[in-house]
Formats: sequence, structure tokens, C-alpha cells
Amino acid sequence: MKYNVHDGQIDMIIDRHLEGKKPDDFLKEYLVPDKTANRYLRSGRFLINSLPCRDLSAPLKTDDMLTVVFEPEGIDWAPAPEEASVVYEDAFVYIVNKPAGIIIHSDKDAADCLNAMAARYQISRGIHAPVRPLHRLDRETEGLVIYSKIPFFQPWLDRQLKEKRIRRSYYALCRGKCTAGKSFTVNAPIGKDRHRNGVYRISKTGKQAVTECTCLFSENGYSLFRCVLQTGRTHQIRVHLSSHGFPIVNDPIYGVRDRLIRQMGLWAYEIVYTSPVSGKKHKIKAPLKFAEQFPENWHILI
Repeated sequence: MKYNVHDGQIDMIIDRHLEGKKPDDFLKEYLVPDKTANRYLRSGRFLINSLPCRDLSAPLKTDDMLTVVFEPEGIDWAPAPEEASVVYEDAFVYIVNKPAGIIIHSDKDAADCLNAMAARYQISRGIHAPVRPLHRLDRETEGLVIYSKIPFFQPWLDRQLKEKRIRRSYYALCRGKCTAGKSFTVNAPIGKDRHRNGVYRISKTGKQAVTECTCLFSENGYSLFRCVLQTGRTHQIRVHLSSHGFPIVNDPIYGVRDRLIRQMGLWAYEIVYTSPVSGKKHKIKAPLKFAEQFPENWHILI
């Protein structure tokens, strides 16, 4: 479906594949709550061919223009002096490359977190929307975080993440020997360690956690893994690899100190995301600056 996002609204041209669909079908597809839909309807923010929609059950025709005028919302986070490093942006999301050593969010007045840097980016680009990351990364992990730009579509994006339609892939550099090319899946529930604050462990009473792992390279007691998350538990990759005898280098909780690289050896390097309206799939990769820390013959692997 063709669309145009401009001036706080989206215009969508109904194609022949959607002919006969109703405006109400559109609202349900994007998980718009009834209360919100009624508010949009009453305030004339839902239009067909530039006229306020009065009947959500009226079938749409090919080439009809369906318009949603978004409710105005502002940035709700105090901005940092420095803006986030954005590696991808479209009408619905932008994707930030988070440095190691900072957290996604803290207190609303704090300017030392990724949300504050995202707020500065939104101000500089005129994005008038709440600062909303769709997922988290640990403080020590470097890599990609996806932010929603339009609150109207965020429930749909949240569902995409929950249903694993947004795929996130990581590189993990570990101690331990593994066979290059070997793949395995860790399916082990993760729960809080009752005796140590902020620490997680494999636990029968924990939440289901599934990580797909592939060894890319193994040399001199180090192994490099590609990991794909099937679930998104706190410290998931770190706990799962450590439990299988592959502690991540410089992981301050589950790993081992090491001088091969300067930071913790975990990078969120790729996100696969589908655009809400066009249905087009996008594969976004992080800049591979972290690879400069690797031995020279490892670079070709990533």
C-alpha cells in the first residue's frame, strides 16, 4: 500500500488487494483501542478522501485515500548535550547504535542515558513524539536499539517484537573452545538470583528463554558466536552462553576479565524489521567499529 507521512498525518492509498476492507479493519490491524478510535472519529482525525469518516464499517474502494491525523504529542525526556548515533530512519522508527557503558533509561531528569541522547536527536530532527525504545540492551552491551516515532503505530510494533517478527542478532566473544560452524539452541528458563541483586540464572521457575547460537570461529581459547534471540529476557545471552561453558569476555557478572578487547564482548549487530504500512522488510546492521578490536584474521567473519 502506498503511503505518505507528512505534517503530523499519514495518507494511505487503498490498492486492489485491500478493496472491500473497512476502516474498522485497519484500526484492528494496528491494535488501536476502541477508546482511541472513538476519540479520533469524534475529533475528525480519521478521513476518507479528505472528508471526515462517519462510518467505520463502510467498505473502501481502490484508490480511496485513508488519512489519519495523529494527536499531537511532545518529547517527554530531558535531552542530553549529545544526540544519539542513528544508523537508520524511516517514517515510523529510527535505530540507534548504543555505545557500551550507558543504559537505555534512568530518571527522567538524567541526561546520561540513551533516551536522553534520543531526545536530543528528536529535537534536532523535529520529531515531536514521546521517546519510546521498543526493547532494551544491557549497559555493557554495544549495538542497535529501535525507537518508535509515531505513538499511533507503537502497539503494532510492540506486537511485532513479541511475536518475534522483529529479529535481533548478536555477536558474542567468549572464552572456551568450540567447533567452527557448530550450531545449538539453548532453551533454558531464566529467573532472578534470590541471593544476588541484579543477577540472573538458569531457574526451573524462571521465564522461558531461547537463544540460537552458531560458532563462527574458535582459536587460542576464544570462540566467536552469532546469537539470535527468540525471547528477550534480561541478560539472556550472557546467562545462556555462560551456562554452556562459554563465558563472555569482560562480562562483569557472568564472564571473565580479558585483555584481548577493551569492552564486554557482546554486540547487538543486526535488526530485521518490517515497515507497518508497506510491509517491506529491512535489515539494518550496526557499524562494525567494534571489529577493530579483534585479531586481524577474524574481521572477515563478521
